[in-house]
Amino acid sequence: MEFMKLYLPDRIQWEQETLTETTGRLVITPLERGFGRTLGNAMRRVMLSSLAGAAPVSVTIKGASHEFSALPGVRQDASDIVLNVKSLSIRHDGEEPCTLTLKADKPGVYTAASLAGDPLLRVTNPDQEIAEITGKGVLDLTILVEKGKGFVTVDEWFNTGRGQEIGTMLVDSWFCPVKTVNYTVESARVGDRTDYDCLYIDITTDGSLTPQEAVEKTCAILVQHFKMVMEGTGPETSEETGVEKAAPAKKTESKPKSSNWDSVPIDDEDFQMDRKYVNILKSAGIETVGGLAAMTADQLKAFNGVGDKTLQVINEKLSLKGLKLRTE
Repeated sequence: MEFMKLYLPDRIQWEQETLTETTGRLVITPLERGFGRTLGNAMRRVMLSSLAGAAPVSVTIKGASHEFSALPGVRQDASDIVLNVKSLSIRHDGEEPCTLTLKADKPGVYTAASLAGDPLLRVTNPDQEIAEITGKGVLDLTILVEKGKGFVTVDEWFNTGRGQEIGTMLVDSWFCPVKTVNYTVESARVGDRTDYDCLYIDITTDGSLTPQEAVEKTCAILVQHFKMVMEGTGPETSEETGVEKAAPAKKTESKPKSSNWDSVPIDDEDFQMDRKYVNILKSAGIETVGGLAAMTADQLKAFNGVGDKTLQVINEKLSLKGLKLRTE
């Protein structure tokens, strides 16, 4: 079909022989010349940078005070176990941090399939080895799993106050559920013309979401941004797409008791908000304490990463300053 003399694709489908829970090839054709690389590059960049996922944040091993500790009767030392934990691929169907545990006292190789924990978590690579007990060893470990996006290093976690407890070993966290994305552009024929584009996108995920879900979430993010540019306004709340609000919420007539808080940033030392919650609020466009107090609980819960625990922390911090969330 044509739209304003611009030819739009009439074939958008997955090659069935390539489609699994973790891999797939999407074909989009025909596209106007140059649109293949435009779409392919945009989708690839968003998939590798902006999709939320779950990853281990820290590991606590009973009897190991630091990552170089040796464990009696266990073939791996603590650092090897941490590296194995780092390789776990996890699907998290909730919002708040959850834990996985492994308790073993018999000889044998223990894999991710041996992990137990919160039912909201599902390890998608159960064959990943965790450790091997060779003698009369005992292995008792706890893995903290959180949701996020992008890559967070151990140093960044430590700077947010994590890993302060003795025996807690932080992990470099790679949250992106997409492992690889590659695209190629070939020529396509439309009538007598052969200068159209045919776009192939090859996607490999870690199993925590399917290639189709990765494409859906990617397109939702791009569409939301284009909609903002077109309308010149902030996006509407969209729980279905999971797209985070990027613009500050509009303030209503009901404001905090003191307008001075409108100029105090939420990461101000006097407000004492943990970095984790500061990042969540800033990603939602909330920059000041006054702007936070002008929100309702329902409005905050519409943002990604804001659950009951986060709301509790926000209410506690506001209460200490004589403020509270706006009520309808």
